[in-house]
Amino acid sequence: MSQERKSEGAGIRIRGYRRVFRIERRLFRFDRWRIPYPHGVPLRGIGYFVAIEFCVLVAARLPGMALLVGALHPAVAHLGIPLGVAVLLMQVRIDGRPPHRALASLVRFWFGPKSLAGLTPCPDEGSEVVPVVDLAVAFDSRESFVVRGRVRGPARVMFRYPSTCRFSGAPPWIREREGRKARARRFHVRRRKGGRPMLQGKVIRVPRHREVVIE
Repeated sequence: MSQERKSEGAGIRIRGYRRVFRIERRLFRFDRWRIPYPHGVPLRGIGYFVAIEFCVLVAARLPGMALLVGALHPAVAHLGIPLGVAVLLMQVRIDGRPPHRALASLVRFWFGPKSLAGLTPCPDEGSEVVPVVDLAVAFDSRESFVVRGRVRGPARVMFRYPSTCRFSGAPPWIREREGRKARARRFHVRRRKGGRPMLQGKVIRVPRHREVVIE
């Protein structure tokens, strides 16, 4: 009874649904000749065998490895070693992946970019792309508050909140208010406290050689 429970509890560990729906391709026969192995030979194992055999042939031509490969029997060097390594690689799983896929991922990591921003390659941390000496940061008209500064004409300035304005720089011999306003060189604007935003902003045209000082 205990053995039946153990057999029922033991199962196949599935790391993902790909393992269920991915069918491993196997070779069962060459034309009319059936391979004397009931489960067939995986095509991945044949690929491992060919790759290891190629590595042995390359090693046989290298100065240091040629003596080692030549000391082995040809059946061992060109049949035993590739077959044994292929069988071993078929049994190995690295994070649930075959060895060739894990090796391809490792090569991509070595030669790929190490710094990513939103899965897009970017310069490494601390690298200087464009030297920045002076950087000016300024607000624009989309802000909900008044920003202090000077606007020199010709320009157009929009005010979205009720403000008070006083002018200066007019010739002293002009006494009338409208005349001094027309000849003023600077307009000092200050926002009223507690003023609500206007439904439609007021645009002021600043002529040339005049300026608006926002306080």
